[in-house]
Amino acid sequence: MKTRKHNLNAIAVGVALAMGSLPVLAAPPVPNPASAGALAIMAAERATTAPSFNRAEQTGLCLIESVVSLLAARTNDFGCAKRVYDLSVFTTDNDGIGQAEIGGGVDAGGTTLKASLSPTVSIGTRCKVDEAAGINLLSGVPVVNVDGTHGWSRTNEIFNSHALIDLRDPQTKSINKYKEVNIKDYFKQVLNGKSWEFDWGLEDIKKNRTLPVNFYYPVQKWMDLSWYNHENGGEGQLHVRKYQMIPKSASACQINVDVPEGGIFNGSGEFEATGTVTVGPRLF
Repeated sequence: MKTRKHNLNAIAVGVALAMGSLPVLAAPPVPNPASAGALAIMAAERATTAPSFNRAEQTGLCLIESVVSLLAARTNDFGCAKRVYDLSVFTTDNDGIGQAEIGGGVDAGGTTLKASLSPTVSIGTRCKVDEAAGINLLSGVPVVNVDGTHGWSRTNEIFNSHALIDLRDPQTKSINKYKEVNIKDYFKQVLNGKSWEFDWGLEDIKKNRTLPVNFYYPVQKWMDLSWYNHENGGEGQLHVRKYQMIPKSASACQINVDVPEGGIFNGSGEFEATGTVTVGPRLF
């Protein structure tokens, strides 16, 4: 009887729609507090064009995104006290490989990430990121493993990431296992005679628990913005602002990447970036 009643109700709704006695698109009873911002973002992106990244830029930006994701995961259990890391990124176009050195790099008190870009196919491009062999540290926290698989859409307008990150607690020696998932929109606009590539996106950091089941539970949410000016293949600049949103008790945490004007070189099939990454409370 219950199934029969459900079917009769569905038929009645269908008849009402056909006769026009029910609104097809009913208005929500209350406004969504996030709707104005979401619609403004969508409208702003629709007024732009697709980015024009070459393969060296794809690899370099993939590495920089991996750097900020790694540092975001670190804040979950090891805090957001202010720290400044040197950052150096170098990639090549011809072979699609590159590396990012954070705070001196592997075996020097820092971390080195390596990236390799797969051949571009009709649907997009894949970027693989791993940690270099040796001793990788982030302000005394050992980086045990980074296993990232990222992707660009065919037009470079969508970048998404999926990374497994293992960090060793320097006190307990236990390994904290995280999973990072990110989706970002890249878009291009010419402002004051200069071509800029912008992005906006959201990131989810999950942490593993083995009991009662082996599962990665969401623990952090971040919002990400970036500005990239490559000066038509010459020198340029790059800036990232990553803001923690959830948990709200830690939402003052921020990660900044700053490669000042002249710190980007994108020419002769290479991408080079030299700057800093700052992690800390939102006081800068």
